[in-house]
Amino acid sequence: GYGVAWCGAPGEENRGRLATSAEDKTVRLWNVREALAEGKSGAVVHPEATFEYHTDVVEDVDWHNRDPNMIGSCGDDRLICLWDAREGKRDRPIKVVKEAHAGDVNGLEFHPTNEFLLASGGSDKVVKLWDMRNLKSPLQTLEGHTDQVYAVHWSPHDESVLASCSADRRIALWDLGRIGAEQTPEDAEDGPPELLFLHGGHTSRVNDFSWNPNYEWCLGGVSEDNVMQIWSPAEDVYAEEGDDDDDDEEEEDGKKNKKKCDLATKQRTEILGDDELE
Repeated sequence: GYGVAWCGAPGEENRGRLATSAEDKTVRLWNVREALAEGKSGAVVHPEATFEYHTDVVEDVDWHNRDPNMIGSCGDDRLICLWDAREGKRDRPIKVVKEAHAGDVNGLEFHPTNEFLLASGGSDKVVKLWDMRNLKSPLQTLEGHTDQVYAVHWSPHDESVLASCSADRRIALWDLGRIGAEQTPEDAEDGPPELLFLHGGHTSRVNDFSWNPNYEWCLGGVSEDNVMQIWSPAEDVYAEEGDDDDDDEEEEDGKKNKKKCDLATKQRTEILGDDELE
């Protein structure tokens, strides 16, 4: 629990901005740009603003990747709050999702490229996807963990891939492009089609993890027993069918892969499309 997030928006004015969440039920906005420019160690920086609305521990905070004025927070009060960081607009959150999960909301993260998409994980063992244009109900609920979810992080390499970690000692990889895909009865026993992979190498609850920004499908996870694991799923978990076929079948494979892409695009459109939004 308890989060910290730097503002990643371009511009000199955003270089030192960060947001934090804490057990004192607050979200605080900081700017350390001047302290960093002075180059002096031990400088004391006071918060620029304190956001107060949560009624319990604020477990996580994230800064929107495209809007330098939007911050998201979540907490043990089961709330997801969206804040406007501009002066004069900090008194209350601009949007609130009440009972976002049936338990503590432990983590959230804005999508890196889709400005409206947000993911959250809770003590109710599920990951939820939200469209910020209509927060009355989640776009999708991802079920596959058997204990509370602690953190969710989007893949920096594939816009449809999300990962989550849990007290069930697992890190789950989800592919939104596979939502609604047909399954055999045998495959269905292993989970929904969007559950791409479950990493079960940890022997204690997984508190957090991170995607490697330089190597696709490489992740690092840390668990309660002080163990860090660096791992990657086998290639056949995520590779498209036909990747290893002979050159003389290239044209046929291209058609198959195009159908797969079309299917994935269709499914993402169904999830993120405007037709179901208010």
